[in-house]
Amino acid sequence: MTLDDFRAALGSDAHRFADTLAFIEANYRFSPSAFVNGAVENAEGQNEGSCKTLGLAQLEALSDEEALRAFGEHYRSVLANPQGSDHGNIRALMKTGLAGVRFTRQPLARKA
Repeated sequence: MTLDDFRAALGSDAHRFADTLAFIEANYRFSPSAFVNGAVENAEGQNEGSCKTLGLAQLEALSDEEALRAFGEHYRSVLANPQGSDHGNIRALMKTGLAGVRFTRQPLARKA
């Protein structure tokens, strides 16, 4: 799957978080990194799925909406329960966008 194919797939409500992680696994090398997402602080090795997804969003200049949709069913769950407290990284991303995400070091590199 190409990056363009992946971005197109994000438009579907059938997109799953596992699809995002599989795309990342197939196309990028991952190095764990601490990161801050709005008010949410994540230690290195913590919330690696969010780390990978947000790293992809920054590396490939995804829009805020594309980044949110990359979380698949978890993003849809947050939309269905706006007053909830689960999925802190998704909720923080909804508030601050990708501008609020800072990594200690970029966690992804494109595979050759």
